[in-house]
Amino acid sequence: MRTKYSFYNFLVSLITSVALPIFGFIKVRMFIDLYGSDLNGLQLTIMNVITFLNVFELSYSLAFRQLLFKPLAENDRDRVLSIYNGAVKVFRFTGMAVLVVGALTALLFPMFAESPLGYGETVTMFLILCVPFGLSYFLMGPNFVIIADQKEYKINIWIQTIAIFRMVLMVGVILLKLPYIYIFLIEGLQVFIANFIARRIALKNYPWLKENKQLPYDDAFQKNAKYTIIQRLSTLATNNTDNLVITFFMGYTMTSVYGSYSYLTESVSKIINSAITSPINSFGNLFNDSGADSYSVFTEFFNFAVYIASIIGVCIFVVIGRFVLIWMKMRPEYSVTILIAFLFAINIFYMTMREPIIICRDANGLFKDAKNNAYLLAISKVVLSIVLIQPLGIAGVLAATMLTNWTVDFLYNPVLVYKKVFHLNPLRYYKMVFTRLGVAILIGAAAYAGWQTQQAFVTSSTLHFLMGCVALGLIVFVVFTIVYWFSYASFRKLIQRGWRLIRHKMNKNKEVQA
Repeated sequence: MRTKYSFYNFLVSLITSVALPIFGFIKVRMFIDLYGSDLNGLQLTIMNVITFLNVFELSYSLAFRQLLFKPLAENDRDRVLSIYNGAVKVFRFTGMAVLVVGALTALLFPMFAESPLGYGETVTMFLILCVPFGLSYFLMGPNFVIIADQKEYKINIWIQTIAIFRMVLMVGVILLKLPYIYIFLIEGLQVFIANFIARRIALKNYPWLKENKQLPYDDAFQKNAKYTIIQRLSTLATNNTDNLVITFFMGYTMTSVYGSYSYLTESVSKIINSAITSPINSFGNLFNDSGADSYSVFTEFFNFAVYIASIIGVCIFVVIGRFVLIWMKMRPEYSVTILIAFLFAINIFYMTMREPIIICRDANGLFKDAKNNAYLLAISKVVLSIVLIQPLGIAGVLAATMLTNWTVDFLYNPVLVYKKVFHLNPLRYYKMVFTRLGVAILIGAAAYAGWQTQQAFVTSSTLHFLMGCVALGLIVFVVFTIVYWFSYASFRKLIQRGWRLIRHKMNKNKEVQA
């Protein structure tokens, strides 16, 4: 059953993660053409600030899910309700706090950097995007229950459909050359509508959440949440401060340039993370099953994550420079150096590779142990970004991410998980990482060299470039698949497990049709 739900979660996430970037690439290019790079940079920066204000959502989701795994598995509704009722009180208080702090931040935000809009317009744009996030805290409680029960595909299909519809509307607004405020209004409304519909679906599946039983409030959520907030802030400091630092030191136009680079890598990351993180709740249930071989499943999960990370990292390294120039109509300020291409590739490789470790850590509640490391990771990233951006520009913030990832994070979380969850020597993990990283670097160097020999062809037209990308992707995919199949038993086991699932599904469909 866990495998089936993981597959559904993966399928829904994958389809929408592919569809959204297609519309997104069209929307971003058209937005910059009509409204300008500086306004695009302003929107990106506002969303980054709001991401920090909205830090509690994902933090609460993790804390809530971790507490609900066991009672949901045991169908202990009273225990679920006790935790739920205690959490909802916190959600509502947080929603009020986000609205108040968001309003104050909106008044101060125009002083952060020179805005392409007037003071009043900038404040208005900030509030339009911020208020729906504050209101969403009053709606999200039931959504976390359905996610913890590993049935998030039931709400994700609607949330992602609304997100796609949002992109279509934005493209329509740009084609009609309407004022930019409509873009901001669509963005804000999408957040509120998606949460409202998700709540309705969740309550339909769990109507007993509305029961007014006189149960004592469980404060375990509040205890867990303070640790997950620290972890989430650390993640944001590592991955979401780049736009803020670039805006402060280089202005909104360069934020738009960086945003275009990162849009490609983030779109790809969402696709691969949909495949990797969809089983997160299965892992939560797995660790509550004393008979499960959790380390065996972890190694399968790890090999799959690194396999995907390697393919995507190599392809991004090779093609990102030409892709961005074609996408942005050869604007010279959007040129990508080989250093920037490498840093993007190594960062996406690392962030994908670490997911199995982080999922194991969080499913076992070890985010509490990692709070000091989270502080160090956040501070190191911000300080290094400020130091390195001045001599290296955009490459500096990417280098800061790489350095903090491969030192502060890499030397701590694997040790924590291996010692406290698997009770194994963490050197086993480091050996797995470096052997696979070496394979990725060798294949990446060969792919880059091969691509350079075909420059005359891939630069002659957009069609030839796309043909080259498809050929590169297929070759890299085949090479990595062969290497992993013959080198790693756990990878073979994972593929065989997936094939059995597909065959079982096909046979079941045939039986239904018969």
